[in-house]
Amino acid sequence: MADRKPKNRIFWIIAIAIALMLLLLAVLQFKARSYIENFLSQKIPDHIHLTYSQIHVNLISGSVGLTDVGLDFLDEDSNRRKAGMRLDAIDIKGVGYYQALFGNTISVREIQLLRPKGEYYQGGHQVEKDGISASDSAKERTLSIAQLSVVDGEFRIFGKDPDTLVFSMENLNLSLENLKMDKEIVERIIPFAYGDYDLSTGMVYADLGPFEALTLSGTTITNKELQLSNLSLKSKYNKITLSRKLDKEHDYIDLEIPEVVMTNMDFGFNAERFFLNTKSVVLQYPKMEIYRDKLVQDDYEQKKLYSRMLRELPIDLNVSEIKVNDGYISYSELVKSGTVPGEIVFADLGATISNVSNTQESGEKTEIKAVAQLMGEAPIELTWNFDVHKENDAFFVSGVVTNFKSKSINQFLRSNLRTEAEGDVQELYFTVSGDAISSTGDMKMNYEDFRFTVLKKDRMGVNKLLTFVGNIFTNDGSKTDESGYRYGEIYSERDNTKSFFNYLWLNVMDGIVNTLTGDGKKE
Repeated sequence: MADRKPKNRIFWIIAIAIALMLLLLAVLQFKARSYIENFLSQKIPDHIHLTYSQIHVNLISGSVGLTDVGLDFLDEDSNRRKAGMRLDAIDIKGVGYYQALFGNTISVREIQLLRPKGEYYQGGHQVEKDGISASDSAKERTLSIAQLSVVDGEFRIFGKDPDTLVFSMENLNLSLENLKMDKEIVERIIPFAYGDYDLSTGMVYADLGPFEALTLSGTTITNKELQLSNLSLKSKYNKITLSRKLDKEHDYIDLEIPEVVMTNMDFGFNAERFFLNTKSVVLQYPKMEIYRDKLVQDDYEQKKLYSRMLRELPIDLNVSEIKVNDGYISYSELVKSGTVPGEIVFADLGATISNVSNTQESGEKTEIKAVAQLMGEAPIELTWNFDVHKENDAFFVSGVVTNFKSKSINQFLRSNLRTEAEGDVQELYFTVSGDAISSTGDMKMNYEDFRFTVLKKDRMGVNKLLTFVGNIFTNDGSKTDESGYRYGEIYSERDNTKSFFNYLWLNVMDGIVNTLTGDGKKE
């Protein structure tokens, strides 16, 4: 009997201790919930409105959860809604109480944003940064998040007109590891540091201005490899409607690339300048149609050569190699109303572009090597290089065309030059050295039975007089050297309101005319 009393006393001591601990935990749970609710209602600036249906707090697991969350950012002057987000839930897990209470770090194991739908409205005043900046005491703390996850998110940007969609992204899934913010990192342009990340999206839409839009069916980034699926860059209007809306020349474009892959990608900021580095970019099966209505007033804005474009980019770019696999390009021009636009086609296009960079040492050149089938039948090779740091935009181009039947290009010649050609070019070689002002070069051709026909202005018949006179000065290919070649010289001055490819075309045409009508001898 005497032994039973001490045992009962021990039992009750343990029971009371457990009860007190449970009571204390319940009080702390209530206090923690009350503290978080007060913080969310009182510490958030007035121009940020937060709503939620329920809040869950678990001190034992260190978790906090909000459901049916709404977040609105208002313009402080006009009180208009500038941005907003709706989420099914926000789950915060693994909060480190000890480090928060006795240290200088707020650590969290995981934050998950479930099905967020975000919107941003352009125009008007921006939300002032001072309104949401951290206090000095908060800046002294370090925030560490082991993993941030976004699950099935959506995001949209609207223009000055709230009904105008500028950008949208669907099915956004993001996993970001080892996020960190401290008083030094928060002052950077990207106010946090991070480790590994994975990202995937569904459909992406971007408005590129009044005439074009870009879409993607999907995006993934894993282990610094970016993959874009079904990239499409297209004019918003058909050719006829686009021409009616233009007050100066602007190309109709239809570009589709089923797959783009970028490897070893790295990006960020050096000081305040954004940089993008990647080892390789591969474009699989790109198909592009370009159409120009020459009846629309010319665009007299000065055009930059590609070396200058790279040199003056507002970012630091370094791409080791770009590869184009099995591409297709068609370019057509409408020169006279009521006629069929002349078209040039490059099929089976393959290209390698090395050292696409504006950060390399002076003297390191960007090099382009391309092969294709001109008009789908004549092999063509093009080699082109330039030094991005050369202020005069110096470049060198060489090309080879073989087994070309001139009649295949007659549609383009008929529309653009009011001529037709007959005869075959077995070989055509050219080299051009130039800069932003002028260029020189040479050409050699092996051809036979070459003749020009000059058409009437309405292109409905032959101008016999001009055809006769023109062919008097055109060698049919019978007067050649012992190797079967005729030679010509190239000289061209650049029209800086035209593109580089117009410049190259002028050089090739000048070489062809000089070869056909000159003495054909090698200088």
